[in-house]
Amino acid sequence: MNDILSSLSSQLAHAAEQAAASVVQVYARRRPVAGLAIAEDLVVTPAQHIDDDVVVVRRGDGHTTEGTVLGRSPGTGLAVIRVPGLGVPPARHAAEPRVGHLAVAVGRTWSGGLFASLTSVVVVGGPLRTGRASEIARVIRTSSAPHGATTGGALVDGDGRTLGIITSAAIRGTTVVIPIDLATAAAADVIAQGGASQGYIGISSTAVNLPARQRAGRAQEYGLLVTGLVEGSPADAAGLLVGDIIVGFEGTAVQEPEQLVMRMRGERVGKPAMLSLLRGGAAHEVSVTVGERRS
Repeated sequence: MNDILSSLSSQLAHAAEQAAASVVQVYARRRPVAGLAIAEDLVVTPAQHIDDDVVVVRRGDGHTTEGTVLGRSPGTGLAVIRVPGLGVPPARHAAEPRVGHLAVAVGRTWSGGLFASLTSVVVVGGPLRTGRASEIARVIRTSSAPHGATTGGALVDGDGRTLGIITSAAIRGTTVVIPIDLATAAAADVIAQGGASQGYIGISSTAVNLPARQRAGRAQEYGLLVTGLVEGSPADAAGLLVGDIIVGFEGTAVQEPEQLVMRMRGERVGKPAMLSLLRGGAAHEVSVTVGERRS
């Protein structure tokens, strides 16, 4: 019995050490949070903890490097950070676990040290709704409750291969983990939408339900109610009004503020874009030139 326990303990410790090389720490305005290297110069971490467009990323050996936030994935809630010269190996991917499998949650302590916790997989399934128009197709849930040290870190198997990115989301006391394949696909989508420049049109908005008679023939159930306008902003210059409801951007439906933000990135900055609006129950198309948000 002692031999079995010793062997298992050694294997789990080895798995944590193997995974630790890819687990970094991300510093923004809030408390530090773990992050996972998914490519030579790319790190993902939960977006809710990232306020700035430039962050400091700290490796396990204490070396720090500045990184640029390329964007945020509305569906998964992950932020994608490019860190030139990061110098850590990308996480190795593991196959999807089965319910009942043991796993190790690997993160970073406040001071940057390695943190590891044994847990088990209690649910594998989905989809998990994350917004009115967004969802994660598949999630893993573990038996342990969320912990600050592992948020943004890696859930790994007995060989130190990554099963997923650990979030701070909880469902009935279990922690939600985004499968590694979905996380990397979400990161690729963020990058494909245009890099680091963030667009700006100068509105505040909130998602509202659209009664059927106010949809002007559209199928979508939600739109963005414009609740405020910045004087002299692109939206103001284009003639938007408080009370307008934005339902589309360049022909693509918009139902949540995050969707509009994600569509105004990269190559969109500095160019005109067509907004689809509902104003007084009538459909309108308004051209607005997307400005660049300044930090």
